[in-house]
Amino acid sequence: MADYRIETVRNGERDWTARNDRGAQVRIAAADDPDAQPSFTPVELLLAALGGCGGLVVDRTARTVDHDGLRIVVESASRPEDDGRVGVLRVSYELELPEGDTGAAAALERGIRLTHEKYCTVSRTVEHGARVEVKGPDATVLFLGG
Repeated sequence: MADYRIETVRNGERDWTARNDRGAQVRIAAADDPDAQPSFTPVELLLAALGGCGGLVVDRTARTVDHDGLRIVVESASRPEDDGRVGVLRVSYELELPEGDTGAAAALERGIRLTHEKYCTVSRTVEHGARVEVKGPDATVLFLGG
């Protein structure tokens, strides 16, 4: 697996831009800030990463099935007792398969299972957790979690 680096810079109050080393960027802001739209919230980016990872991996794990029309919908659900975390992530793979083609349905289902059981780094990290190290401006470790 590759290592990654993202730089996030402040544009203004509650308005940030994340950039990768390949030149792509995405705006991150609060959903209720009309001056910072269009943008993604941090949780929406997590959902997008889960769906995007699933899609990229399904392209490999289910390549025997025509899945050009595949749509992946990721939703979050949280309750007060989730204590500031996402409680449940629901990933739905939506695709109309040819009626009666049990082979295609089985191959797609196998590909989706393999995606989340073995190959999707984002899904596996969310499921199993990751160690989080937070450093301040002087490189002092301010927080260790996970």
